[in-house]
Amino acid sequence: MIAWALLAAGSLVIVTSALGAVLAKDFYRKLHWLTPVTTIGGPLIGLALAVTNGWSLTTAIVLLTVALLAVTAPVLTAAVGRVGAQRDGIVGEE
Repeated sequence: MIAWALLAAGSLVIVTSALGAVLAKDFYRKLHWLTPVTTIGGPLIGLALAVTNGWSLTTAIVLLTVALLAVTAPVLTAAVGRVGAQRDGIVGEE
């Protein structure tokens, strides 16, 4: 039951973020909607898989992947946003 709740919550975050990204008008708002997918949705689904599978090597690999996603995705999103801002002339190339 816990795994299903985690899976449902993660799926809800991802679907909501996808709808927000589709409805957003500009690049920066679309980029903003990506962050919850990688920092909330992905980890919730990874935890659901871990709860379902129990402790094994597969679970460790899933949790490692989810941890790397949660840690690196915000940094990559910020980098993409900065490149977009440079392209649009909002910030200088430093």
